[in-house]
Amino acid sequence: MKKLLLFLVILGLMTASLGALAQQEVTLSVLWFNDANESEVFEDTVKDYLEQNPHVKLDMQVIAFSEFEQKLKLMISGGNAPDLARLPTALLPVFLPTLEPVDGYVDDIEAVKAGFMPAMMAYALSPDGKMVAYPTEATGNGMLVNKTAFDKAGIDVAALSQEWTWAQWEEAARKVIDANDNIKYGLAVDFTPHRFSTILYQFGGRMLNEDLTAVAFNNPKTIEMLSWFKRMHDEELIPKSVWMGSEKANELFQAGIAAAHIGGSWNINGYSKDITDFEWMAVRNPKGEINSSVPGGKFIASFQQSPNKQEAQKLMAWFSDATHNAMYCAGTFNLTSRVDAEVNYTANKENFDTFAEDLKVTPAYAAQEWNSPLVGKASAIIREQVVQMLMGNLTPEQAAAEIDAQAAALAQ
Repeated sequence: MKKLLLFLVILGLMTASLGALAQQEVTLSVLWFNDANESEVFEDTVKDYLEQNPHVKLDMQVIAFSEFEQKLKLMISGGNAPDLARLPTALLPVFLPTLEPVDGYVDDIEAVKAGFMPAMMAYALSPDGKMVAYPTEATGNGMLVNKTAFDKAGIDVAALSQEWTWAQWEEAARKVIDANDNIKYGLAVDFTPHRFSTILYQFGGRMLNEDLTAVAFNNPKTIEMLSWFKRMHDEELIPKSVWMGSEKANELFQAGIAAAHIGGSWNINGYSKDITDFEWMAVRNPKGEINSSVPGGKFIASFQQSPNKQEAQKLMAWFSDATHNAMYCAGTFNLTSRVDAEVNYTANKENFDTFAEDLKVTPAYAAQEWNSPLVGKASAIIREQVVQMLMGNLTPEQAAAEIDAQAAALAQ
């Protein structure tokens, strides 16, 4: 009997010790930067996780984005990687070799991947297909229109834009210009290859070859888009003053001079504050060969040398599920990166949802191309040769060939 009691006491002590070990306090170091209020909303979003897991604490380190890349590089090189970090699309390739794959920490990695927009997940995959980060919020390019001007032309732009083509947009834009003395142009497009590529993808064009190893503008669909872009400028449906001058596309739209603007999802919050003279709204992008946006956004990741990878992965999975992602995106007024999250924005919900619909059908190669350093290196060349084409110094075919030639020389 004494031996049995002694055994039970020892067993009880061992069980207590194992229980204490299982609940050993863990402090997760989190490296973050803010565009606005993201760190505050992140902490609010994971509050329920911390309440259910009282052994987990957060050490939030919020620094300016201008210092973020250098800070993270120093931490990793010094053997002091954080447990979690917020990363933008531009820095994912930079830190890719140091990131800890999600594979192995979840029961069904394919189900996890399927919860996110294909174009956003494309950013989060390593070359061998492993998921190395969770997409959090997304950005996208879309069309914003002067609804007041369309109404004056007798056009229900909300209905028309549900499934419109670029040909239908062109017909509508001419009617809007005719019906409104102040509207001079149908569409303003930001002077950047990023917004330009939105239309390029819709036409079925590509900037890189199939295996993403070289710039390849010299293809029929891209040349078709270049020809269309030139015609729109020649006929002044798109203002020459943006791509061949110094005016800004968003300012022409805000001034009520352009009927529409191809811009980023971040314009939604800005226009809500700045436009008071007319009613505006986001509409679906016109379809060429396909519907498409251009994705971007932010991610959360852990690192191979993070001291608390297991707990970090658990927290990331919780934060990134549909419910918590919706909470986070509502609080930060960002687009969701998920296909199954219903975000209850307190303002501009329909406009955010419209941008999200185009992101959901954006092909993964749009992200893969913009994730390639080749596109970044060639952006200035693309812009310069497109301008030369618009000025009439090059044909669309010559512009495409010149972009490829200069980009190839740059890569050598």
